[in-house]
Amino acid sequence: MQFAEVAVDFPDVRTRTFTYSVPDDVTISQKISVGDLVWVPFGARTVQGVVFQLCKIPETEIDRIRPIAARVYDGPFIAKHLVQIACWVSEYYRTTLFGACLLLLPPGASSQLKTSLMAGVATRALSTREQQALDFVASHSKVLKSRVSRHLGFGGKPIVDRLIRHKILRSESVWERPRVSAVYKNRVELNASKDVVEKLVTEYSTGRSFRRAELLTWFQLGNIAVTKSSLISRFGVAAVNWAFSENLLVTRKLRRDRDPLERYVFQQEFAHSPTKKQKKAIEEIVAQVRSNQHEARPTDRRFLLHGVTGSGKTEVYLQAIEACISVGKQVIFLVPEIALTAQTLRRIGSRFPGKVGLLHSGLTIGQRYDQWWRIRNGDYPIVLGSRGAIFAPIQDPGLIVIDEEHEWTYKQSDQAPRYHARKVAEQISDLTGATLVLGSATPDTVSYRAAESGLYRLLELPDRLGRHPVNHSNDSIMDSRLRSLAKVDIVDMRQERAEGNFEMLSRALIEAIGKTLESDGKIILFLNRRGSASYVQCVDCGGVRKCRRCDISFTYHLDTPLKSKTRGKLMCHHCGYTIKAGSKCSKCGGKQMRRSAPGTQMVVDTVVNNFPGVDVFRWDSDSARTASDHQRIMDEFVSSKASILVGTQMVAKGLDIPRVTLVGVISADTGLAVPDFSAGERAFQVLTQVVGRSGRGAWDGRAVIQTFNPEHYSIIAAADQDYRLFYDTEIRMRASQAYPPFTKMIRLNYSSIDSDVAKTEAERMSSQIIKLREAHGETGTEVIGPTPRYPLKVRNMHRWQILLKGAQPDRLLELANVGPNWTVDVDPM
Repeated sequence: MQFAEVAVDFPDVRTRTFTYSVPDDVTISQKISVGDLVWVPFGARTVQGVVFQLCKIPETEIDRIRPIAARVYDGPFIAKHLVQIACWVSEYYRTTLFGACLLLLPPGASSQLKTSLMAGVATRALSTREQQALDFVASHSKVLKSRVSRHLGFGGKPIVDRLIRHKILRSESVWERPRVSAVYKNRVELNASKDVVEKLVTEYSTGRSFRRAELLTWFQLGNIAVTKSSLISRFGVAAVNWAFSENLLVTRKLRRDRDPLERYVFQQEFAHSPTKKQKKAIEEIVAQVRSNQHEARPTDRRFLLHGVTGSGKTEVYLQAIEACISVGKQVIFLVPEIALTAQTLRRIGSRFPGKVGLLHSGLTIGQRYDQWWRIRNGDYPIVLGSRGAIFAPIQDPGLIVIDEEHEWTYKQSDQAPRYHARKVAEQISDLTGATLVLGSATPDTVSYRAAESGLYRLLELPDRLGRHPVNHSNDSIMDSRLRSLAKVDIVDMRQERAEGNFEMLSRALIEAIGKTLESDGKIILFLNRRGSASYVQCVDCGGVRKCRRCDISFTYHLDTPLKSKTRGKLMCHHCGYTIKAGSKCSKCGGKQMRRSAPGTQMVVDTVVNNFPGVDVFRWDSDSARTASDHQRIMDEFVSSKASILVGTQMVAKGLDIPRVTLVGVISADTGLAVPDFSAGERAFQVLTQVVGRSGRGAWDGRAVIQTFNPEHYSIIAAADQDYRLFYDTEIRMRASQAYPPFTKMIRLNYSSIDSDVAKTEAERMSSQIIKLREAHGETGTEVIGPTPRYPLKVRNMHRWQILLKGAQPDRLLELANVGPNWTVDVDPM
C-alpha cells in the first residue's frame, strides 16, 4: 500500500501535512503523484489538499489513516521544484502549506464545499441572537451558512455552528462549481478520404441529388462550418442529413484559446549593437546562463544591474533572454505594474514573436486560465507578468528578470501569503540553478547592500544611450555622466509664497511648460495624489470630513456633471465608501468648505485654465481601471502632438517616450511625512524615476521639482540623479537606527471591530512576548509597541501592531505562538 503526505485546506495547521492512504482503486492509485490536488476526509468534512510526498511506510499508525477520496483531473498541477518553494513560502512567511500552494494552482482549480441551511425545530430555549439566526433562516427556504453568519455580524459563526450541532438548523453541503474552465467550439469537418469524396462528387453532380455534390465540393475547397444549421441553410436539410448519416461529415469539439495577445501585431526586431558597458553586462549574464548552473555558487547566479534611466537595461535583458531560450530553458520576466506590461510586451514580443505568455491580474479569469495551461504545457518559453508570475508553472527555469526591482508592488501585503517576489526568486534560483537579474536605476537599499556584500554581482550602466559624455580633462566621471541626464531645477515653494504666488504651479514650471509646448514637446506632470483635493475642511469649526468606516479623510473628486448642484463626491480611498460632497459642514452646519492638498484632477483643471486648447490626459487608478485603459491613455498621449500627461506614480515607472522633454513634479514632499523608515527612500526612487522620463530621445530633457523642503537629502540626490549620494546617506541612517538591511523585521497585526478589544489584545500579546524574550534570553530582538497602525481604522476594523526587530526575530515569534486572529507580516513594507 502507498501513502501520501497531504497539506490540507484548514487554517489552524501551518507547516504540517497529514497522512492518507492511496486507495487500491486503479483510477486513483495509478495517477497520484507529488503536486496533485486531491479531496480528503478531514474530521467530519471533506476538504481539498495537495500531495507533498509519497511513501511506502507511514509516519502515523495505520489504523488511524483514512484514504484519499478523489483526485482532481488534469494534475499534477505543481512542479516538484515549486512544491519545495511552497514549503519555503509557508515556513518563511508564516502561512499554511495549502495557502502557499494556492499561489501555484491554476485559476479555478481550488474549490470548497458550500453549506446551505434550513430551519429545524428548536428543542431548547434560544438566546436573542440564536433566535435571530433561526428566524432569518426560516424566512428563506434555503440560505448559505456564510450569509447567516454575516447577518448576525461579529461572532456570528460560532452561534451558527452551535445551532447546527444541536440540529436546530439543518445543513446541506454541495461542491461549488468551478469559477472557470476550458471553452470549446464546434467545427464540422470532412471525415472521408479524397478519393471517396471525388467519387461521390462525380456520382451526384448530375441529377436530383446535386446538392450533395455541392456540399462535398464546398468542403473540398477548404471551407469550414461551425454549426450544422449553417450548412442546412446553405445546402438544405436532405443533403446535410445524408452526409452525416453516411459519416462523411463529423462535428468535432476544439478548444478555443482566450488569447490576450490576439489583437497585438508584433513587427520583428533584431538585437541592437550594445555599448561597451552593455556588452560587458551581457557577456557576464549570458556566460552564467549558458554555464552548468548547479555547479556555480548561488551568489554567482545573482546579478544587480544598476543603470541610470535610459541606459539600455532592457537590451541587456533581451539578449540574456535570447541566450536562455537558445539552450532550451524558460524565462520569467517581472514588471511592477500592469500598466508597464503592454510596453514591455511590445519590446519582448517584437524580439520573440509567438513566444511570450502573460500572467497578471489585468487579464480576465478565462484568459488567465488558458495562459496558465499553455505555459504549463510548454507553449511559451517566456512568461511576462507582475509579482504573481514568479509562481508560473514552468518546468525548467533558466533566467528570472525583475525589472524596477526597487518597487514596493513586488511585495504582497493585503493578504496571506505576504511574500516578496524578489525573495521568492532568490529561492527559485538557488533551487533550480536559474540566473537571477535584478534591474533598476534606483536599487532597493537592501539589494544594493547585498551587492556590496558580495551576495549579488554588481553591473553598472552609468550613461544614457545616444549620448556621449563630454571628455574634458578637468571633467570628472560623475560630471560627464550628469551631462547625459535631464537638467533639474528645484523650486522652493516657500519662496514662491513669500513673493506672493499661492498657485499650485510655480512661475518657473509655468514658463517651462509654455516653452516646451511651443517646441512641440511632450510634458509629464507628476503628483502622487488622486482626486481634486485630499481633504475637505470647514472654515468655521476646522472639522475635516472623514469616512465613517475608516480613520481617514475623504478625498474630493470632481467627477459629476457640471449641471449637478453638488458637483462632486467624497470618496474614501481605503474602503471605497462614497457620499455626495454637499455644501455644508456635517458638524456645525457651516457653509464655507475649504478643499486642500490638490490631487491629479485639480492639476488637470489648473493646466487647462493656464494653457487652453492643449491636449491634457490624466493617468491614475480612477481614470485607468483595466489593462486596456492603461494602453488607451498611453496610445492617445504618444500619438498626440504637443500634449501634457498628468498622473500619479504610474507615470514614473519605466515609460520610454522619446518626445517627453519636460517633467514637472507638483509636490516632492508627498510621502516624506509618512511614519515609515523607508519614506525617504521611496521619495528618492519615485522622484529619480519620474525625472528620468525626460530627455530619453534626441532632445535634451528638463525637470522642475517643486518642494517646501529643498534641503532634504532625498530631494537633493534625486535632483542630481545621484544614487550613490542618496545611498551613502540612507545606509548610515539605517545603521545608526538598526533598520534593515542590518536587522530583520516582523510585524504582528491585530484587528477588531471593537476598539477596546483590539487595544487590550495588542497589549496582552506585547506583554507576553516581552516576558518570553526575557525568559528565553532573546534580548537581541527588540519589541516595539503595541502601537496603532496607520490609519487606525479601516473598514470598521480597529488595527494595532507589534514590531519585532532584530537579527532573528522569528525565534521569538516561534515562542510566542500567536493565535489565528493575528496576522504575521515578515519583512513588512
